[in-house]
Amino acid sequence: MNKVRSFMMDMIIMMTAISVVAVYTYGIRALISILLSVFAAVLTEVIGYMVFMKRNPTRLADLSAIFTGFAVALALPSAAPFWLAPLGAVFAIAVAKLPFGDTTTQPFVPAAVGIGFVTLSYPSLVFAYPNLAIGKLTTAATSPAFEPGTSLAQMLSQSRSIGTNMLNVLDIFVGRIPGPMGASCLILMIGTFLYLVIRKQSGAVTTFSYVLTCAAIAFLFPRIMTGRGYSVVMELGAGLLFFSGVFFLSDPATSPKTNRGRILYGVIAGIFTMILRRVGTYEESVIFVVLIMNALSDMFDPLADAIRGIFRNGPVPVHGPKPALAEGEEPAPEPVAEPEPEAVAEPEPQPEPVAEPAIQPEPEPQPEPEPEPEPGITLEAEPVIEAEDPAITAEVEALLAAIVDGQEEGGNANE
Repeated sequence: MNKVRSFMMDMIIMMTAISVVAVYTYGIRALISILLSVFAAVLTEVIGYMVFMKRNPTRLADLSAIFTGFAVALALPSAAPFWLAPLGAVFAIAVAKLPFGDTTTQPFVPAAVGIGFVTLSYPSLVFAYPNLAIGKLTTAATSPAFEPGTSLAQMLSQSRSIGTNMLNVLDIFVGRIPGPMGASCLILMIGTFLYLVIRKQSGAVTTFSYVLTCAAIAFLFPRIMTGRGYSVVMELGAGLLFFSGVFFLSDPATSPKTNRGRILYGVIAGIFTMILRRVGTYEESVIFVVLIMNALSDMFDPLADAIRGIFRNGPVPVHGPKPALAEGEEPAPEPVAEPEPEAVAEPEPQPEPVAEPAIQPEPEPQPEPEPEPEPGITLEAEPVIEAEDPAITAEVEALLAAIVDGQEEGGNANE
C-alpha cells in the first residue's frame, strides 16, 4: 500500500501542476471539469465499497480515485460538456477498478478505460478542440457559437504542417495549440518525465523507451513535408502520446516487472502507436494502444528474457524458454554438456603379419681345413723350437731325425 500511495502521490503532484497550466490557458471551464471528474471518481469508489461490496472504503487511502478523476478530465478538451469527464471517471472506477479488487490487481489502467469509453461513445465531443486564436474558451462544444480548431493530430492525419517558422514551433512547446487541455504543452510533458526520473519511479524506463521509439519512427517516416525535425516535434506534441507515456504506460500494476520487460513494453507500444496513427479510424488512437498493452503486459518479461538468451547463448533449446528471473537475479551457470562419444567404426580386416625370422648371430669364421696330403707325398713338419728349454729341444730334434731316417729306408725298400 505504501508503494502504491507513493506512486499515486507523485502522479497527483504532476496532475496538479498540469491542471494549473490548463486553467491558466483555458479558463474556468477547465477547473470545473477537473473538479467534477475528481468528485465523481471518489464518490463512485465510496458507494461501490460501502453499498455494493459491503466494505469500508479503506482503499480510498491509495489516492487512485483522485488520480483517475484528474487524468480523465485532462485528457479531454476544455470545450467538452461538463458531464463528459464525470461520466468517464464513473465508468473507469465502476468497471475497471472495483470488480478487480484494488489498485495492485487491476488488469487495466482505470483512467485509460474511462477515456476509451467516452471516445467510442462520443467521438465528436472528445475531439472538439477550441480554436485558441479566435474562439471563446468559455463556449461548450455543443453550443452553436463554438469555434473548432485544428489539432496537431488532425494535421498529421491529413499530411499537413503548421509551418516552419519558429513561432509555431514555440506554440507547440508552450501549449498554444488546439488539443487535450492537459496534454498540449510539450515542455510540461517533458518536465513530468524528468520528475519521474528524479523520483526514481520504475515506470520512467517504459516512458523513455516509448517516447524514443515514437520519435525514431517519426524521424524515419515523417508524415509531413517540412522536415524530419518538425515531424518529431509535431508527433510528440500531438494528442495524448506523451501524456499516455508518462501517466498510463508507467503504471507499475499493469506493466512488466523487470527493466528488460519494461523497455520491450515501451518499444512495442511506440510501434503500435505510430501504426494506429496512420491507419486508425480516429485522429488519436493512443488510448487504445494503452489498453492493448495492458492486456499483453504479462508476456513481456519472459519474452525479454528469451530475447536476451538468444543474443547471449544462441537459440533457446527445444524444451522451452528459461523461467523468468527476478530483478537483479543472475542466471545460474549452465551445465557443460559432455561431448557425445563418436561412433567407432569396425576395423577393416588386416592381413596377419608374417613373422620375420629371428636374426641369427653371424658364425665366427672357422679356419679352412688343411688339404689332406696325397698318397706318396710326405709333408715335412717344421720343427717346433722351444727356446725356453734346451733339453726338450734336443730330444725333439733327435726324434725328427729318426723319423726322417726311417722314411728314407722305407722308400728305398719300395723301390
